[in-house]
Amino acid sequence: MFAKNGFQVAVVDAPSDRQSSAGMLGGFRASSDHVEDIDHVIQFLRAQENIPVWLIGTSRGTESAANVAINSTEQPDGLVLTSSITVENSKGTAITEMDLNKIIIPTLIVANTDDRCLKTPAHGADKIASMLRQARLVKVKKFSGGDKPTSRPCKAMSYHGFIGIEKDVVGYIARFIKSN
Repeated sequence: MFAKNGFQVAVVDAPSDRQSSAGMLGGFRASSDHVEDIDHVIQFLRAQENIPVWLIGTSRGTESAANVAINSTEQPDGLVLTSSITVENSKGTAITEMDLNKIIIPTLIVANTDDRCLKTPAHGADKIASMLRQARLVKVKKFSGGDKPTSRPCKAMSYHGFIGIEKDVVGYIARFIKSN
């Protein structure tokens, strides 16, 4: 959907040395090694074309995106966090435990008020926003509803993944990025 909105898209998965069962869990997303990996991706993208590079993370990916936005030497141009991990958990770091005050880039935080994932409550979006005191721009957008979930609450095919309203959510994010 982002490509249909005119964006060049790079999807980053676990690096080759993290393909085990632990993958990106257990603190890797909050590590300096992960930041270094994503910095290489940002360098590569900027070498291809002189365009802004925005990080978008969903759920567990918000841990990655926030960590990179805080610690990157390549400084991405903007940040989008959707269904953000804001509750302490054993599989990683809640982004509200990170030094979000170091983020200076425009940031959009998106939540679904019907999200039933216990680690990503919609009210967490407001907490994140209150911690982004140095960001040039902070916007919170909350959606509600969607199609009837066909997966567990913390999976993509639920309100957590904006099931049935993906087009509206991506459209909103696309407009935010293009205007900033």
